[in-house]
Amino acid sequence: MDIQRIMEVVDASFDARRSIEKALREIDRRALNAMVLVKRHGKALAGYGVVAQAFRERAATLKESASHLQESIAPLIEAHMRILQHQRFVSAYGDMLEGNSLCEKACVSLKNMQKNWQITITQEEAEARKILAHLLETVYLLQAGIEEQEYVVTNGRIEAALAESTGAPLMRVSRDMGEAVHTVAQAIRTYRHQLESLEHESSIGI
Repeated sequence: MDIQRIMEVVDASFDARRSIEKALREIDRRALNAMVLVKRHGKALAGYGVVAQAFRERAATLKESASHLQESIAPLIEAHMRILQHQRFVSAYGDMLEGNSLCEKACVSLKNMQKNWQITITQEEAEARKILAHLLETVYLLQAGIEEQEYVVTNGRIEAALAESTGAPLMRVSRDMGEAVHTVAQAIRTYRHQLESLEHESSIGI
């Protein structure tokens, strides 16, 4: 993996977190709008009130989960930067070995140093894969959470359809909620694909 690929992952992480947090704020705002409607109309919309509260609570949980993305991406990038640096060391020792083919004693020392750095690289690659696996696990949890939100949105649309005099505004609120959830789902899906691509590259040693 080169510097450019690492920066692509950094940019993808930043974009994903920004998109997710923006959409989650929108979700919370829409849920509040729904709860205002519920309060205004009392018992007639009690069922929708339960839906709106559940929607808002899940949005808060998703926001908390999204905040942990950066905790894993920083160590992942640091690990790959160290790997790149140590790969340069190995390459430099290789160049020195080619230039010192007649110096047997020096070559043995250089070969040992090269071997030690290669062992270090292997260990660091294993650690990087571990960090990436943890990051992917966080993303999978986010994706599962947004699927729950989609289920809540569906319930909200059903409740809105059952409401008579207030059905239209509730349907608009439910539609807006659905759009915000879709935005989060798309951001998570795109980011997951980025990370899975990185995981594949790491597994085959690109």
